[in-house]
Amino acid sequence: MKKIKQDIFTKIMMIFVGVFFVLFIVSYALFKHFFLTTLSENSLNTELIISQYNGIWIEIFVVFLVLFILVLYLLRKLKAKLEEDISSIDTYVKEISEHKNYDAVIKIKHYLEFLEIAVVFKNIAKRLKQKEKKSSKK
Repeated sequence: MKKIKQDIFTKIMMIFVGVFFVLFIVSYALFKHFFLTTLSENSLNTELIISQYNGIWIEIFVVFLVLFILVLYLLRKLKAKLEEDISSIDTYVKEISEHKNYDAVIKIKHYLEFLEIAVVFKNIAKRLKQKEKKSSKK
């Protein structure tokens, strides 16, 4: 089984890199083909235009590289938040199941979905505690 936190990070990075690479290569090739077919071969400005064209694409590449680094940073922050909330739920479930500590505390800090899951686990823990009290009275 894959771990969700690693899978989310990997898939988003692969999609971002793949889309960027495909768009960059296709647009570069199409624009270069367009410029080469519209320019006459005897023109003295052809080399100048091609060098300016390549300079523009280097600038575009730098912009996308900066965006890539920004997305990488944001994804790492997202991954850390996910790990924190998942770890909190995991610890709580282990406390309930292994140590029978029905009064354990769970702290969800980042995502509403995990908070909803935590509330369900709290309700289950209350019911288990009540059942354990009833069975110990008998």
